[in-house]
Amino acid sequence: MTLEMDRDHSVDELARLGKTLVSHFFVLLKSSVNYGAGHAAIVQRVGNLLEVVRSIAGKDDDASLILKGGHLYLGELRLRPDIATFEGPRYVMELMRRHHLGRITFGPGVTSADLQRFVYLLQEPQEDESEAFQRLLEAVQQRGIGNLELDLLREDEVLTMTPQLRRIRGPGDKVRPLYRKLLSTMDEVAAEVASGRRLRLRESKRVVQQIIDLLYTHETDLLGLSTMRSHDSSSQHHAANVCILSLLVGKRIGMNKFHLCELGLAALFHDIGNCDVPAEILDKPGELSAGERELMEKHPLYGVRKVMKLKGLDDLTARIITGIFEHHLMADFSGYPRVGYRKLGLLGRIISIADSYDGLTSSRVSGRAAYAPHKALRVMLSQSGKSYDQALLKVFVSCVGIHPVGSLLLLDEKDIAVVVGNSEDPAQWDNPLVRIIADREGRETEGGEVIALGSPGSPQTITAILDPYLYDLDVSRYF
Repeated sequence: MTLEMDRDHSVDELARLGKTLVSHFFVLLKSSVNYGAGHAAIVQRVGNLLEVVRSIAGKDDDASLILKGGHLYLGELRLRPDIATFEGPRYVMELMRRHHLGRITFGPGVTSADLQRFVYLLQEPQEDESEAFQRLLEAVQQRGIGNLELDLLREDEVLTMTPQLRRIRGPGDKVRPLYRKLLSTMDEVAAEVASGRRLRLRESKRVVQQIIDLLYTHETDLLGLSTMRSHDSSSQHHAANVCILSLLVGKRIGMNKFHLCELGLAALFHDIGNCDVPAEILDKPGELSAGERELMEKHPLYGVRKVMKLKGLDDLTARIITGIFEHHLMADFSGYPRVGYRKLGLLGRIISIADSYDGLTSSRVSGRAAYAPHKALRVMLSQSGKSYDQALLKVFVSCVGIHPVGSLLLLDEKDIAVVVGNSEDPAQWDNPLVRIIADREGRETEGGEVIALGSPGSPQTITAILDPYLYDLDVSRYF
């Protein structure tokens, strides 16, 4: 009896490690879409993958992912996905099919450099899928990727690429590439500032204008991308999110494209002064000392100083300066910088709300967990009329919704749903439009029925708010 229990425990532990391997591999693959090799986010995710590979090797098993019979295996052990893990295995299986990979074995000697080169190789487009496996093998050899073994997928496992699979395999729409362009633009801006060069607005202005154009055709997609990245701590993501959220409010209150561009640039550069704040203060876990807080609170002034170095100050740069200076003042002037300033402009009031919301719903502050969106809004609404402009905060909530686009919900009949839209009617803010993505058994539903919660034909209600990040779930593919 004891031997059987030990054997069952060993199988359970191996299954757990296998699911963890798939999960870390999935997260690394998805991260490689947004980050370049060597980025801290990639290095961290590679480290997580290496750790589980070594754990599996420590049990005298091979870390081999095998695609067989439409299922994913760790060696001979079938990995059965559940509600928390169904997205990762599916994504990995579809990627393996695309490259005609039947098996990937991560050898115990595989290095971080090997894995980084391999994942970026997997993301490269395949012009001729019939030769995908052979080309992958040749590329692996050419790039000196070692300690990985690859086997060809059996012919009866190969699937023809469909439009649905193409959508899953990578961002082919207009919104994701533009979001990444916004991030790379902020990377370039940060590099310019760090090297002591002057800011250049031309490229940033061009990207912001493209974002504004997409607001009129892809508002839901933009909102989804800006609200679903709540666990990314990078300042570039924060700047991009605050830019998009601010523009959503500006559009909703009727600002024209010219003034939206001013708002977007001010929001994009609102924290540019942080470049002059020591990293050990910005990244410090726990509370700041009085001296450290005083220095950190000068970042709006540092940002103003950087913009004022631009050649040819004009109305646009003046607006940007105003937004940067005002975004931490708060509606009742209880914030900072603490100066005798008693007239808060529209841009500063909008950016302040977007900045606070993205800050609360992200893990940007060391040692503090991210708030769920509905909890962040509850905190902000408690400060309506004090810290935040009451009318603009109401507009903001109508834009993002109590449950923002991309939120993952558990309904009372145990269905899993993703929010794909919200009503402008305040009475319906807690009844979003959702797409059912999985049933009570955790099986993905075909077709993805869209229902309006709270409507006569939809008696279902929300029983829990789930965290897609914990489930490695890319919710953006559902809206």
